[in-house]
Amino acid sequence: MDILLQKYGLVYTGVESQLEKAISLDLAKRISNLFGKDIEYFLDKNCVLLTKEDTSKELQDFLNNVLPNLSSQQGSSQKKLSLSAYVIIYLKYFNSEKSFANSDILPHLPPPLNKLTSIDWTSGLLKGLVTNTKKYKKNPNITDKRYHGEVYYTLNGPIPTETFDKALKKVDLALFEHLLERTKNK
Repeated sequence: MDILLQKYGLVYTGVESQLEKAISLDLAKRISNLFGKDIEYFLDKNCVLLTKEDTSKELQDFLNNVLPNLSSQQGSSQKKLSLSAYVIIYLKYFNSEKSFANSDILPHLPPPLNKLTSIDWTSGLLKGLVTNTKKYKKNPNITDKRYHGEVYYTLNGPIPTETFDKALKKVDLALFEHLLERTKNK
């Protein structure tokens, strides 16, 4: 859904949980428009799940043409890309900032990981690597006063060798070639 909402400068993933399961009216309108229905349709507890044929032409085109390409690119790599492993490699070799937000990292990861909007820092390889600074990066497109912004994190020290070795086994370093070229040109 985030890919479809990108052109409006809106993000759904993560926003609904940050705002105690509430979303802005603008976001609700855009989402309902994607499905070709009024907001009231989704508020009705007796609403019926939509079939692909019942959705808007834009959503049908996305489901038929764009989504299969996104998932086939991921499937063609023979194994699922590990977000946590790629984040660790990025932090070790390419991050020069003392504090960072998810949006400072995700765009630099290889596709399709660069299309994601959040990183789970509480589990797997990433557990315990960072501390929430309680400082926030505001998104100018979200005007809801309850939205604090995107959290900044800092590393809790160097990435442990054992964690780095596990991450290294899960990544294809060739997918970071675009970042290697950029660092060579600096």
